Amino acid sequence: MPIDPQKIRIQELANKYLKGQLTHSEQLEFDEWFKNEGSENIYIDANIAESEDKHRQLILSRINEQIKSVQDIKVKTIWPRIAAAASILLCISLGGYFILNKKPTQQIAKNQKQEILPGTNKATLTLANGQKIILTRGLNGRLAQQGSALVQVNSSKSITYTASGINSSLATQVQFNTLSTVRGEQSPYPLVLADGTKVWLNAESSITFPTSFSGNERVVKITGEVYFEVVHDALHPFKVKVRDQTIEDLGTQFNINAYQDEPTMKTTLINGKVKISVGSQATLLKPGFQAVVSPSGSSIIVQAADLDEVMAWKNGNFEFEGTPLKDIMRQISRWYDVDISYKGTIEDAEFGGSISRTKNINEILSVLETTKGVHFELEGRRILVMP
Repeated sequence: MPIDPQKIRIQELANKYLKGQLTHSEQLEFDEWFKNEGSENIYIDANIAESEDKHRQLILSRINEQIKSVQDIKVKTIWPRIAAAASILLCISLGGYFILNKKPTQQIAKNQKQEILPGTNKATLTLANGQKIILTRGLNGRLAQQGSALVQVNSSKSITYTASGINSSLATQVQFNTLSTVRGEQSPYPLVLADGTKVWLNAESSITFPTSFSGNERVVKITGEVYFEVVHDALHPFKVKVRDQTIEDLGTQFNINAYQDEPTMKTTLINGKVKISVGSQATLLKPGFQAVVSPSGSSIIVQAADLDEVMAWKNGNFEFEGTPLKDIMRQISRWYDVDISYKGTIEDAEFGGSISRTKNINEILSVLETTKGVHFELEGRRILVMP
């Protein structure tokens, strides 16, 4: 969910307070907030705070200590909703929320020697003849000729398919290419199809597409999670096939999450309109809503979407809002290329917050552990989740 403007303002005032940069009017504004809301929003043992001034100084000193300890980790901490009010110290600093009263557990400290780095910007382009091209940052120029399309990484850093002007019979044949990522990878560039449509791939995802479009429809097939910015053409509708589902563009920016290990398939509309079809069922989406389809395809449920959470992967973050732990661990598994197993009874808690996908896995697990509801052990590329 979007951050409350009031919280953003208080974050600014708190940081300026620490630096001694508050103006007289800002000092009054900060004092008023602290008097009316600060004591309720920030948990401090009443026995420690002998006066409001000491209370304030203790809070701010802890904020300052946290700033020094987290250094460049400018993220919102993840916490379980069920325990937030009673078990954590919440402070406003560095643009988000941090849990301050609990250090990483001994288990995580033991794991610090084993670093599992985040995923990389990498993908594989498979040509019509089976040839594979590894795509990484830093490529430039011509990659291949596919039918009548020239495949290249252009100056705007995208993989483009453009007409090359070749008119031979071989060149005019429709050919199919596939762009794919495995666990621990994300496409380094947007893919620009022959019609100008832009495509981004999350980890463990793929898109199979024609090198040039012909006929009355433009059809592609995907797996995993893919974001589209479609160039609309009412005479030649753009359709995405994923398992038994068809998503038809009606002038659109949308995201599809259709991983095999997810309990549902979700199509989220950012802008424009899309039509979702499963068997004999069909529905139209409005911006800000998503269609949730069960694996059996027995129903299409339309619900409001948290666009920040949906688009977080494309923006380089994990974003959670009331997200169950197992849902979070599936995302971690795909991005860090690790296997997840569970031991004992794991509390069914929901988490909220955000953190950069550039952090190593120990930082992610440490943040989760501060909630007191879960612990982790690293064994090679396996994470053991324990109560």
